[in-house]
Amino acid sequence: MKYAHFVVLLVFASCSYFQTKQQRAEGLAKNYLDSALGPDKYQIIDTGKIDTLRSGPDNEPSYQLITKKIDSTYKIRDSLNSMLATAKNNQEITILNNLQQKNYDNQNILLKQSLTFLLNYKGKPEGWIIEETYKLKNGIDSSLYHATFKIDDKLSRVLSQQTTKKLTGTNP
Repeated sequence: MKYAHFVVLLVFASCSYFQTKQQRAEGLAKNYLDSALGPDKYQIIDTGKIDTLRSGPDNEPSYQLITKKIDSTYKIRDSLNSMLATAKNNQEITILNNLQQKNYDNQNILLKQSLTFLLNYKGKPEGWIIEETYKLKNGIDSSLYHATFKIDDKLSRVLSQQTTKKLTGTNP
């Protein structure tokens, strides 16, 4: 009989321990909605796949350097435009136009580098994100709501949540 209790306890413990990341994230989102809205006050319509929440590129030195260089090309452009507005002869205008073209070319190169960096950037994992669509069960509001949950890297708690009302054909 002791072994039967042990086996039941082991099966119960392993069921909660061996949940997938998806199941754990869904459980956290459900618990959050239960505490915010009440367990019987909403109905989940759709649950998205869990995804990795990654840091942005803003703190990366190479990206900061590119953005500083891009900013400097805008300042140069503004200075050249001011000088062009007060140019006195055709020779000055030609020189300033040539400088503008070089600055424009540099700016395009830097913008392409920035775009390439962003397209290839894989930030450091900072946690998880999961999205759910739900509707309220109050009989008054038939709108659908879209909730995004940011979850810590250990899948132990919701860090933040944002809900938006989905626009549908039935919304006024």
